[in-house]
Amino acid sequence: MTPVNDGDHVQRCLDEMKRRDVDVLVLGRESNARYLSGATRLWLSGTRPFGPGCVVVRDTGAVHLLSTTDDLIPLPRDQLFPMSWNPATIVGTLGAIPGVAGARRVGVDGMTPGFEHLLRNVVPDAELVDGEHLLASVRLIKSPSDVRAIKVAIRVAEGALQSTVRSMVPGVRERELLGAFAEAACALGVTTPAFDGVFTVVDGAGPGSFSTDRQVRAGDLVDVSVGVLAQGWEGRLARTWSCSPPTESQRAARLQWREERDAVVSRIRPGTRVDELRAPRVDVRGVGAGDELLDDTQALEAGMVLAVGVRHAGIHGEDTFLVTDAGHEALTTFPDQPA
Repeated sequence: MTPVNDGDHVQRCLDEMKRRDVDVLVLGRESNARYLSGATRLWLSGTRPFGPGCVVVRDTGAVHLLSTTDDLIPLPRDQLFPMSWNPATIVGTLGAIPGVAGARRVGVDGMTPGFEHLLRNVVPDAELVDGEHLLASVRLIKSPSDVRAIKVAIRVAEGALQSTVRSMVPGVRERELLGAFAEAACALGVTTPAFDGVFTVVDGAGPGSFSTDRQVRAGDLVDVSVGVLAQGWEGRLARTWSCSPPTESQRAARLQWREERDAVVSRIRPGTRVDELRAPRVDVRGVGAGDELLDDTQALEAGMVLAVGVRHAGIHGEDTFLVTDAGHEALTTFPDQPA
């Protein structure tokens, strides 16, 4: 499976740093660190405060990573800096990295008041700028190897979901379906979810936002949203699946949804702005090394990869598309349940 960093990510980042006159990047988002280092590190569920997990220095072209081991870290040991319970110690080590102390402009992808105070001790005269926007522009266009890796992640998610829908029988609980998906993904060699998956019965109140111990009954529609991170690349999709052959009204609703989805998908082509796709029932997000947010004003360009989810007439589906010069290519291949 292709690592996140295929060799050109760092150079693309350095080129963008030069264009924006940024001397040093101090990055805390794991997806940014992995994109630039190719490192496989322990996945942590939940949230955590900002910390300088990765540092990029324009003058030296080096990527430095916060790590106490070089296991699964494709960087020289002298480009690793150690962890510490004391944030001041970490920042002091960061300041000793060649090229950091004299930086005039430092980009950060997050910040807390405490960390800003500590960072000012290292680069007191530096201007702090938006490093997240810089990395977002670098990550926007995918290389052919990036796209191949995303396809691999999608196939894992699709394979795990295919195994799971076979367990969708009357009496199964939503949480059991979520567990079945996680087990199937692990059997395919991926243990990291892209987000908290959802298997939830659609009722009059609409789909829920998380799986519960509710039992699925014959005739129920189940809203499914799942995703995995395979070597740091995201594979995701969503479907609404019927627990038993669809009823006449469900088949009619699915046909309405397909018309709505096809109308949205037909607009995926270079030059279309993201806000021309987004609507109250249409969700659009970037796909790549983890979640990649897209501004409404962003115009689609060839090489972008995005997930488009459409919810209409009680049916929900999400697929991933590569924007091409001629329009788009669907990267997800999981079938829609026959109407």
